[in-house]
Amino acid sequence: MKSKYIAAVSLAAGALFASGCDDPQFVDPDTVALIVTNDSTGVERVNRCHYVPVLLGSEVKARYLVEDELRATITVTREDVSVIFEEAGEEVASFVVDSDTFASAAKEEAPDPPLNYTVTLRSPCTPDD
Repeated sequence: MKSKYIAAVSLAAGALFASGCDDPQFVDPDTVALIVTNDSTGVERVNRCHYVPVLLGSEVKARYLVEDELRATITVTREDVSVIFEEAGEEVASFVVDSDTFASAAKEEAPDPPLNYTVTLRSPCTPDD
């Protein structure tokens, strides 16, 4: 009886191993990086990566000091990625890109960035957890 049990467990373990279930299984989430570069110096003032939320209604929001009083706010949802630039409390530039764009390798440049800056959204990237 004991040898039948050991044989059955060995057979089940062998089938499990053969099916490839020994490796961790996970989904690689979509990511998007906000990159803001000063055109006159070529220095990247912001280069930050964000996960695209999986749950509907969820959002990732971050605000960065770009230079002097220029600030960038990125809001990432399942539907879209929006970037707003403010200087001295006033909006100076903004743009929105559909989140599906970043499901695979992609690069989108802001059509009308703040003066003297290049703004890019790029994927994939690796967030600093």
